[in-house]
Amino acid sequence: MNKKCCVIICFITTFLLFGVVALLTMQLTTQKNAKFIYNKSIKSIVEVKAETSEIGESYGSAVIYDDGYAITNAHVISYSNMNNNILFETITIRFAHMERYIEAEVIKTDYDLDLAIISFNDENIDYKKISFSKKDYCSGDLVYAIGNSSNYGIGISEGIISVNEVNVIQDEKIRTVIQCDINISSGNSGGALLDKKGCLIGITTFRTKDLKGNINYGFVYSIPLKTIIDFIK
Repeated sequence: MNKKCCVIICFITTFLLFGVVALLTMQLTTQKNAKFIYNKSIKSIVEVKAETSEIGESYGSAVIYDDGYAITNAHVISYSNMNNNILFETITIRFAHMERYIEAEVIKTDYDLDLAIISFNDENIDYKKISFSKKDYCSGDLVYAIGNSSNYGIGISEGIISVNEVNVIQDEKIRTVIQCDINISSGNSGGALLDKKGCLIGITTFRTKDLKGNINYGFVYSIPLKTIIDFIK
């Protein structure tokens, strides 16, 4: 084997090694980021259980944004009857580190925005207020959804923003939302959409359906932070 061939083989081997190392580093970084986001946020997001004698129990999520206050979707704490929005008789929440639910009270609702504020007695509860993102987000950004997925407890999923602002017709209303390529399930409604630093950029709210009424899996729509801030004020 001549010197030229040896040089080429060495170059190819080095290139492949660098590629493998880069891929492994990227995978480890992604895993580390997800764990970091989850551990940072787990005390800021709660399970929500809503109960009424008329239809039974319903589950969702909420995000702690201030001392004793959380924000969620209006449809998590209410139901529709004859085109009227009715609050569930009992609203309770539970943190991931707790076994029991604690009572919560609905303070404010906006059914057009699909947002609601609930309050709770925060004595002797170890929790953290979520941090609001101070940076703009755009298509392609890495995001995380954290919520009460399938009512199995607070879980995390990872994806990207596909469209940072889009108007979607939902429940006969035009909603300005963030479209994400990410998986959630029933129970995630009212949960947090977080950026790569674990800061809130939206509230996960709904999935769309196809012409046959089947859920379009993979695409999720979230209420943007600017809408949430205006509602809180």
